[in-house]
Amino acid sequence: MRAEATLAIFGVVFLASVMNQLPIRAWHVLVARFDRSTFLPYWGFFGPKPAYAGIHVVYRDRSASSWSDWTEIDIPPTGGWRWIWNPARHERKALHDLVNGLAFLIAEAQNDGQVMLSNCHLALVSWVVAQPHVAPDAQCRQFALVEATGHGAARQIRPVFTSEIFSLG
Repeated sequence: MRAEATLAIFGVVFLASVMNQLPIRAWHVLVARFDRSTFLPYWGFFGPKPAYAGIHVVYRDRSASSWSDWTEIDIPPTGGWRWIWNPARHERKALHDLVNGLAFLIAEAQNDGQVMLSNCHLALVSWVVAQPHVAPDAQCRQFALVEATGHGAARQIRPVFTSEIFSLG
């Protein structure tokens, strides 16, 4: 009896995971409502729309006189043992989920207020504001999501989203 129950649970999770890969809007709305912990995976590297671009978060500070250069928020790898122990994967996964959630909201939102007050945007703002200052006398900060495609000389970069300017004081 226990083996059948375990098999049934794994079967349901497997089917739900497969459904999560398909472009069925009603399913994704249902999953978004009930799967708050993002238990069901979404693998963007499978077709028909594989993930082909990397999203990077960059920010800049404004001092009294000028803006600093854009600085990327880097999540460094944890070394050669990351196949066994990789705590940075949680931060990468969180960033990936926040960026995807924000991209979805930008596409679907009726107005900018819905985007600015969303959990994804507020979490990104909190994360970016917590980063070290680029300018020593920074007063304001702005961040952007940048999409990078290609490699080497063929690499192309385009801004996807630019935030409002936030006070650091």
